[in-house]
Amino acid sequence: MNKPINKKRILQVGKYLLLLAVAAGLLYISFKDIKWSDLQDSLRQTNYWWIAASMVVGYAAFLFRARRWQFLFEPLGYKPSFKHTYDAVMLTYLANFAMPRFGEIARCGALQKTDKIPFESSLGTVVLERTFDMVCLIIITVVVVFFRIDMFKELLAKTWTQPTSATHTGISYGIYIIVVVILVLAIATFIFRHKIKQWKITQKLKTIGSNLVNGLKSGFRLQQRGKFFFYTVLIWIAYWLQSYTVVKAMPDTQFLSGVDTLFLMIVGGLGWVVPVQGGIGAYHFLISQALLLYGIDKGVVFATISHETQALIMILFGFISFASVMLQSKRNAHG
Repeated sequence: MNKPINKKRILQVGKYLLLLAVAAGLLYISFKDIKWSDLQDSLRQTNYWWIAASMVVGYAAFLFRARRWQFLFEPLGYKPSFKHTYDAVMLTYLANFAMPRFGEIARCGALQKTDKIPFESSLGTVVLERTFDMVCLIIITVVVVFFRIDMFKELLAKTWTQPTSATHTGISYGIYIIVVVILVLAIATFIFRHKIKQWKITQKLKTIGSNLVNGLKSGFRLQQRGKFFFYTVLIWIAYWLQSYTVVKAMPDTQFLSGVDTLFLMIVGGLGWVVPVQGGIGAYHFLISQALLLYGIDKGVVFATISHETQALIMILFGFISFASVMLQSKRNAHG
């Protein structure tokens, strides 16, 4: 007897292959103009002591994140151990290499297995955590724009007032189209605002926004909110140091300042959150494009070293944490 076709499984496989194809396409675009000999030369000139320091600092960020997450469970009456929150955090990154956005589900599921914390409770703490990370990212972005406003002005001047080449003309037309589309959408939204409010997606977005605001408010009611904010600062300092050490490791990027490194950190962060497996391709593409602003045409080498060293840590320690979670789950089942 033939088994019925599992449409949900087919859709999941199709989604996975599509995202994998997108990652491969972005990798191809990033590397297509790079000669193998140039890549080898850049790798030979890299100071791997700085790279080792980058890996250590990057790993420290995972430890800080695990410790910070512990504080969010106290108001709920749960006390997961540091080891268990650490394993869950590392499982997040490992799962994201298998399927984008699956990491947070795996993370909450891990604590459900090891500490019997309800999935919904863990998910609420993740929402709160992501809310604070989003606020931090916005603040850092504003700081970078403030200190590098001259660079942004120059870019705008080239794309808006000096379309002297086919590339600049294309960019200018693209910007004009985007502005017109935004204006049309804004007018249409105002005219049909009452009908739009009734859409399911509008209600969903409103709920998400409300949850983010409530999560942000609850963060200030934490019993150990001072420590929570302290570890939040440590996490972002570690992220910055992870980028800065890679900057110092390569001759082509050593001239970049701390603020420039912040800019790369923001761009790199966007690369990691693009819904492709482990940020592969997206990170390489965005970082290489960002470094072109500084006249660095081999930015993909920087992106490769930065991404792959962190990916190595995520995968290696992620598998160790996966084994640890499974072992603890078996102990709980027999205990």
